[in-house]
Amino acid sequence: MKDKKHIVTVFAIIIVVLIIAIIADRLLQPKSFDQHGHYRWDAVNELQSQKIINQNINTCNECHNDIYQLHQKDAHYNVPCVDCHGAGNLHVSYYKKDADSKNISKQQAVLKKEFDFEGCLFCHRKLNARPSDFPQVNQKEHYKYMHIIDSTTKCIACHNPHEPIFLLTESRQSRLHPMVYKCTDCHKTKPEKDYYDVADHPKIFECKDCHAEIVKDFNTKPHHNEVECRTCHLFHKEDETIGRMYKNGNVKFCLLCHESKPFKDPKFPPKIEWTGHIGDLKHIEKTDTKICLDCHAKDIHKMDLTMRGNPHPGNWKAEHKKFAKKTFAAKDKSACKNCHTKDYCMSCHQTEMPHPEDFMDNHKLLIAKKGKKLCANCHNNDFCGQCH
Repeated sequence: MKDKKHIVTVFAIIIVVLIIAIIADRLLQPKSFDQHGHYRWDAVNELQSQKIINQNINTCNECHNDIYQLHQKDAHYNVPCVDCHGAGNLHVSYYKKDADSKNISKQQAVLKKEFDFEGCLFCHRKLNARPSDFPQVNQKEHYKYMHIIDSTTKCIACHNPHEPIFLLTESRQSRLHPMVYKCTDCHKTKPEKDYYDVADHPKIFECKDCHAEIVKDFNTKPHHNEVECRTCHLFHKEDETIGRMYKNGNVKFCLLCHESKPFKDPKFPPKIEWTGHIGDLKHIEKTDTKICLDCHAKDIHKMDLTMRGNPHPGNWKAEHKKFAKKTFAAKDKSACKNCHTKDYCMSCHQTEMPHPEDFMDNHKLLIAKKGKKLCANCHNNDFCGQCH
C-alpha cells in the first residue's frame, strides 16, 4: 500500500485522545482515590456520617421487647422489622425525641401496620422459581385445603407475623435433621454396593424409612387422611446438608386448624370454641402451652409424653384429694376420664379409685393383703378410728 497517510492520521487521533483522557483522569481524580483500593476512601466516612434510615432490630427491641422476644424465637427470626414496617427512621427519631424530632409530626412517625395480601405473598406466593423447601402457598389452594369459606380472609386472622407458627422451642435451637445425600450420612463406612443394587433400599428417603413405627401408627389415626408428617413437623432448611425440624405441640398451632372462626367451614375439620372448650375446670392449668397433647396425643401418633409438664395447677399430687372427693361425691367421673384411664389411679393408690360400692364390706381383705400403709396414702390416722 503506497498511501499510508490516512492510517497514520487515525492512529494519531487515537493516541491524542488517550493522552487527553489520562491527563483529565489525573486532574479530576479525587485525592483519596486508590489509597486503600480502587475507590474513593473519603466516601466511607461520608457514608458513615449519613443518618441511618433502615433501623436495626436491636433498636426496635429497646421499646418493643415483648414483640422482639416472639420474633426472635419463631420462624421469622431472620426477617428484619423494616421488611414489613418500613424504614422506621422517622418513628425512632420522633419517640426518642432527638434533634430531628421537632420537624416530624406524629402522623409521619406512624409505622406501616395495615395488612395487605401482597405484604405476605411477596415472600410466600408459590412460584416455580422459588426453592421447593421455602414456605409458599397458592392462596386459593391454601384456603380450600384449610376449609376457609371467605376468600377475603386476611392471613393475620390465623398467623401472627411476629410468631407465625407459634414455636415453643426457639427456632435456632430446634432439632437438627440431616438431609441424606451420601451413603456415609447413614452408614459409618461406605458400603461396597450402590444403593440400587441393594434390595428394597429407598431411592428417596421418606419419614417412614427412619420412623417406621411412628408412621405406621400415624396411618391408623384420623389425621393421616388429611395431613402429611411435614404439615405439623415443619422443616426449615439451613444449608445443603442439614435443616431444623420443628416438633410443635403448642396449643396455638393446633388451633390453626381446629379453632372455630366465622370464616371457616364449621363442619370440617373438627373445630372447637377454644375459650369454652376447657371451660371453668379448675383442675386444668390454663397456661399449659401443650395442653392439647394431654388428651389428644393418642389421636395423632405414638409419642413420648413422659417429659411433659404437669397440666394441673400447684402441687396437684397433694391437692387432688379435695377435687376427687368433690367430683366423686357428685358421681362425676368424666373430669378424670377425659385424660386418664382407670389404671392411672391404680398406679399410685394400689386399689380401685373411687372405691366400689361394696368396698366397706370387703376392705378388710385388701388391708390384710396390702397392709394399713395403703390407707395412709390418703387418710390420716383418725380416719379409721371413726369406725374401728
